[in-house]
Amino acid sequence: MARYIITTRRNARGSVPSARDAVAADSRIKLVNSDDPQMVTVEANEDAIDELRGRLKNTHFVEPEMRRGLT
Repeated sequence: MARYIITTRRNARGSVPSARDAVAADSRIKLVNSDDPQMVTVEANEDAIDELRGRLKNTHFVEPEMRRGLT
């Protein structure tokens, strides 16, 4: 499974569910980091993320997590 970052859009904060609340009910999505409820890291398959992205497109950003390291 791939990791994704879900972020609540700034202009929507306070009027829509937080990123954590927006993904919590979906059993296909595993919360990896939810210290900040407005920006969470999740693991999910591509189908679940595509559906989530479509549902949240006006209120949240759904982007793949970019990992970089020294080799």
